[in-house]
Amino acid sequence: MLMLNSISIDLNMEKKMETENKCAAYPHEFLMTNLSVFHLLVPFVALSSNYTTIILVISFGASILSLLWIVKKARITCCTSSKDSPLIKAHWQQAWKRSKLLLIGYAISVGVLLVGWFIASSQADPNMFDILLAVFSWLAVIPLVFIVFGLFVLSTASSTRAKQGQFPRKSAFSLGSETE
Repeated sequence: MLMLNSISIDLNMEKKMETENKCAAYPHEFLMTNLSVFHLLVPFVALSSNYTTIILVISFGASILSLLWIVKKARITCCTSSKDSPLIKAHWQQAWKRSKLLLIGYAISVGVLLVGWFIASSQADPNMFDILLAVFSWLAVIPLVFIVFGLFVLSTASSTRAKQGQFPRKSAFSLGSETE
């Protein structure tokens, strides 16, 4: 009888840990969904339609909303009154740190676009204005693309760690061992 009780307790603990690990992986999966839908799929669709600007603005707004949800969850789960485990709290915090990188990418892209607009607006020829604006638009996308793909790699690794029940590394960019 005692043996059966210990086996059932072990099974319950294992199920609880498995559920906790899935919950810990969710922030990274949510961030990757944001990246794949609003930074890869929707822009691809937008570029093949006549409503490019409208679709891209909506995509940008939806991405910002999802990042706000991540920050909300990161702040709520880190409250002392939160019932989430330290593992889940740590992974929400890491997803927020990585979301900040995406916001920095947005700022860089907007900065490049504004510089391009100021340079283009100083041109007397309207055709040159359009050409410069097109060139700077493509230049503004490049840092964001690198950040999105980098975040994909980092979030995939973190999701795997969370599913294994491991805490995130201290640095968002850490690629070495835990002791470094």
